[in-house]
Amino acid sequence: QPVYCCAGYYCSENGSELSLCPEGHFCEIGSIQPSPCHKLASCPPGTSALSSYRKLEPVSRTFDIEFTNLGLILPSGIEIVKGVSGKFSKHRTCAIMGPSGAGKTTFVSLLTGKVKKTSGTVKVNGVEETLEKYRKLIGYVPQEDVMLRELTVREILVVRKKIALFYHKFVLETISFLELSHIMDSVIGNEENRGISGGQRKRVNIGMELVAEPSILFLDEPTSGLDSTTSFELCTLLKNIAHQQGLTIAAIIHSPSDQAFRQFDDFLLLSKGGRVIYSGERDKALNYFENLGFVCPPDESPPDFMLKIASEKVQPVNRKFSTSDLSNIWNNYSSGQINDPTLNLPGSHITIEVQCEKPSVKIIQKFKNFLSNYLTIFLQLFRDVIDYFNDIMTEFSSFLRTTFFFWESDPIRETPNGFTSFVLLFKRACLQLYRNRGQFFFDTSLHIACGTFVSLTASNVNYVGRPPRELCIVTPYAVIPYCLLSLDLIQVVYWRETSAGMKSLPYFLAKFTADIPRIINASTMFSMAFILFYSYQALFVEIYVIALLSYSCAWTMGYFLSIIVKKEQMALIGTGFALAWSLVLSGKNPELVAVNSSDTYKFVKWLWKVSAPRWVVEALYLKEIGPRKWYEIHNEPLNFTYAFEHYEDCLINLGFIAYSWAVISFCAMKLVNRKKLK
Repeated sequence: QPVYCCAGYYCSENGSELSLCPEGHFCEIGSIQPSPCHKLASCPPGTSALSSYRKLEPVSRTFDIEFTNLGLILPSGIEIVKGVSGKFSKHRTCAIMGPSGAGKTTFVSLLTGKVKKTSGTVKVNGVEETLEKYRKLIGYVPQEDVMLRELTVREILVVRKKIALFYHKFVLETISFLELSHIMDSVIGNEENRGISGGQRKRVNIGMELVAEPSILFLDEPTSGLDSTTSFELCTLLKNIAHQQGLTIAAIIHSPSDQAFRQFDDFLLLSKGGRVIYSGERDKALNYFENLGFVCPPDESPPDFMLKIASEKVQPVNRKFSTSDLSNIWNNYSSGQINDPTLNLPGSHITIEVQCEKPSVKIIQKFKNFLSNYLTIFLQLFRDVIDYFNDIMTEFSSFLRTTFFFWESDPIRETPNGFTSFVLLFKRACLQLYRNRGQFFFDTSLHIACGTFVSLTASNVNYVGRPPRELCIVTPYAVIPYCLLSLDLIQVVYWRETSAGMKSLPYFLAKFTADIPRIINASTMFSMAFILFYSYQALFVEIYVIALLSYSCAWTMGYFLSIIVKKEQMALIGTGFALAWSLVLSGKNPELVAVNSSDTYKFVKWLWKVSAPRWVVEALYLKEIGPRKWYEIHNEPLNFTYAFEHYEDCLINLGFIAYSWAVISFCAMKLVNRKKLK
């Protein structure tokens, strides 16, 4: 009976020699020569199967972050965060906890520079500077799973990797590390089309940041919506990431299980009003509170108990202070003023402040406080405006230097150039449209239905001689469907990717370029349906060109609406927007003669000049009456100030309006919601 060569070894053809499979190769049972492993595989000597990937390598740059007395005071005088001090260290994870309204997310925003702090300092590796400088090295995992649900796990992570860096190596290692190998070609899915599970989606959410090779990772409630087992696995994953790669990880956690809580190295607890009552090693937190008289019941988990302390729902045993004093006790304890937190009882300075507080205040003092508050609000608003424009100018100058002056590169991390980003994002947008082909066919049928409806409406418009007013009444209705489009500039995905360093212009151009086939298809379907019942006189190609330019205007106008209007308000505002341009500003009612001659429209007549429906109506009107050889048409002035020589101008104006709306939309992308772009 023949004997096969052992797994992990290879034999000579005659079976006389047995050799260990070399590094970088694998040898299955019965191998007579080693097979090379691919670059992403981990193949030490003696490997018998290609079953594993390389481990994630440590990051090249590590960070220790110290923050002292971070605070945020709103213009109204309300303190959201006050005196937050602590440290996030490399190779360690920190759980940030606190009751609702304690300012946990605001604190992270202050630390990362997304919100401008009103007090406090931040040190990065011992140097006082802002973390915003290192935003390309910071990963931020939002609470919601913000991703394109039409793509697969692998596609999302590969694109994310290429957006952040020049290459897409080590994506498979990340997938393997996150234990997503068995679903890496599965679509994410949404509420309508089920895909991967919620826990797996959370892992993909984290993987989107890991593939960008960050040095710092912040997470906003990554365990929300997950069961206790999945939450524990996710927290264990975060611990492994920090310990193996050297990342600095801080996660906002809401009511974790005891097992999940133990996976964190450090612990930061905020009380109401955004004040720290503990910041340090996680395993020493419970002992600290027990020394203060807060004894955890044996049937209650420590994280839930400490969360109750922060919520002021638990009172100390045999102590003469309230839970509202815990912030001052911790500040004295952490600053080294006392060695034992129990010695800082009962907080006499707080009692003195209460005793000295007078029951009434003089009118003059009230007036001073009133003026002071309003002056503070005014100065804060003025500073916000200055910071807003300064931020815009800083970003614009950086864009010019890195785009047109090749001598300056990004000192933090080099990212793909604009053209590379455009190609990548264009491919992704096309893939997204392909996966949504059902919606594409639905939109196509909708455009056909709109064209058919307008065609039926205009089928009985017959006349001899000069065109009647009814021709202009019907034409604006052909424009209304153009503005009622599916507006899908996915803002949340754009915000997340831009905050990680993605360029905005390639994203916008890629999205518009991918939509060009949709514009062509929509205008073609509408034009073909429009001529079914309508006795048209113009050439079909002329009708099609007018429809194509109209759709281009409507599409870019739709981009603008999708940027400045909330999704839940889109249907109502979009309909009103379409009706305003198509009916009021089309030049029919009021007529252009009245608009140009009446003082009533003196300051708003420019609206008709920038109205796409106004030029659509004139262009279609001219091409419809041109072939009719009636004396009144060709030998007398036309109605509504129209003229046959204006046709080319109408088309040029439509093209210019479409281009202008595209520019306005891009500017709105950059200027609106700037805090979410950081």
